[in-house]
Amino acid sequence: MRAQAWKALAWTVALAVAPVASAQDVGTFYKGRSIDLIVASTPGGGYDAYARIMARHMGRYIPGNPLLVVRNLPGAGGLTSTLYLADVAPRDGSVMLANQPGPLAESVLGDRTKATFDSLKFGYVGSVASFTTLCLIREDSKAKTFANWQRSEVLFGTDQPNSTMHDHTVLFKNLAGAKTRIVSGYPGSNGLVLAIQRGEIEGFCGYAWSSLFARSPELVTNKIVRIVVQYGLTPHKEATAAGVPQIWEFVRNDEDKQALELVAALQEFGRPYMVGPGVPGDRLEALRKAFDETMKDKDFLAEMERAKLDVLPMTGQKVEDLVRKVINAPKAVHDKAKSALILKP
Repeated sequence: MRAQAWKALAWTVALAVAPVASAQDVGTFYKGRSIDLIVASTPGGGYDAYARIMARHMGRYIPGNPLLVVRNLPGAGGLTSTLYLADVAPRDGSVMLANQPGPLAESVLGDRTKATFDSLKFGYVGSVASFTTLCLIREDSKAKTFANWQRSEVLFGTDQPNSTMHDHTVLFKNLAGAKTRIVSGYPGSNGLVLAIQRGEIEGFCGYAWSSLFARSPELVTNKIVRIVVQYGLTPHKEATAAGVPQIWEFVRNDEDKQALELVAALQEFGRPYMVGPGVPGDRLEALRKAFDETMKDKDFLAEMERAKLDVLPMTGQKVEDLVRKVINAPKAVHDKAKSALILKP
C-alpha cells in the first residue's frame, strides 16, 4: 500500500505541474540543466560509442545548452531501457534514450505482455545511422562460408533476445537453414568478441560493419574470423566490395524473405534516439532540430570519422514513419517473423 500511495502521489504531482512545465520556454527549461542520455547497451560497444560522441556535441544546438550525461542501462536487448523510458523516466525532455531497434517492434514481433508501451507514442529525435549487420565465423572453423554453415553445425554465441546479435542468429537458423548450436547470455558485443577470440564460440551475428572496424578490427586484420554474410535491405558498399554475400542469396522462399525483410527494416532506423511519451511538443521539436544540426557539425563528423563510425542520419519524423510501417505490416508477415525469432530446440 505504501508503494502504491507514493506512486499515486508522484502522478498527482506530475499532473499538477505538467501545465507549468509545458508552458515554460524551451531555452529556460534547459538552461543550467543536464539531459540523461540513456544507452540501451553495455559500455564499450557500438551503441555506447555513438552516444558518447553525440553527447559531446548535441548540447550546443539545444536551446539553453544543457549538458548531456551518458548512462548505460542494458538488459533484454534494449527492452529494459525502453520500459524505463515509457514508465519511469520524467516526461519533460530531460531524458533521451539511445535505443536498439528491436524493442520498438516488441508488440508485433515479441511478447505482447512485455510491450506495455505503444511504440508510436514515443517522440523520435532521429537516427545517426542505419546499419548492415554481419555474421562472423572463426577462420579455424570447418564452416568457411554461409553455404558450409547450412551443411555443418557451428557453435554460435548470442547475448539476449531482442538484440540484433541474438535475433539475427535465430532468424538465420530458422529461415535460411543455418545449422546452429546457440549459447546465449554473453554480455553484449564486447563479451562475444572476447568469446570468439578465446575460441569459446565459433561465431556470432548481428555485429554492424562500422562497429566491427571501429571497435574490433583485429578480428579481421589478425585473421581470427571471416565475414560470411551481410544482412540489410541495402548492401553495404565496403562489405560487397570485400566479396561478402547478402543473406538473400540463401533464403528458401518468398515468405521467409518477407519475414527477413521486415526485421531488416528495423535496421534502417538502426540507432534511434528518442524521448518518452508526453514530452512537450516544443521540446521534442527543439531536440529534433538540434539532432539534425549535430549531424552536419564539422567537429562531430570529424570525430565520427576518426572513430570509424558511419553517419547515415535519418530525421525524427522519418524514424517515426518507418516504425509505423513496421507496426502496420500485414499480420501474416508479423506472424511469420515472430515465429522465426523463437529459438526452437
